[in-house]
Amino acid sequence: MKRGAWGRLLLLGTMVFLLDACATLSGGHIPPSTFEFHEIVSEPGPEPGGWKVAQVNILLARVSRRRPLDAWCDVEIGVPLANWKRSVTDSFAQKKASMAADAAAQLVLGGPETVTALACQQFRDEMLRLLRMSLPGVKVTKFATRGIEPKTFPDD
Repeated sequence: MKRGAWGRLLLLGTMVFLLDACATLSGGHIPPSTFEFHEIVSEPGPEPGGWKVAQVNILLARVSRRRPLDAWCDVEIGVPLANWKRSVTDSFAQKKASMAADAAAQLVLGGPETVTALACQQFRDEMLRLLRMSLPGVKVTKFATRGIEPKTFPDD
């Protein structure tokens, strides 16, 4: 091999090594069906009211040599059955929860956080911030409601 070819090969090898050392991978999509809402307080009268929740254990995973993260986050999303604007259908709540979870995961996984508990809290906080725009009265917390079988994402 000629001298210039060895130099290019060495440069290419160094670039691949550096890219590998700095690479951070994250991705995925949490489908709306992951958020299975259960009515826990019925709507007793003509006024808006009632409450339903969805519970999901979500794996936030980031493959990185410098900032790895592998966190199972328990997320409970509570929404009113109806608010002052309209009734809140399961499909609408599922779609909005899916979109918020995807965006929140990208934010957390793109950031510097590597402590599981802090990453989960940041994930819940970001989901709440995003969901408030389209679901007035929404709450996002750790699991708080008993008697609901939580779903898992990704599935086992």
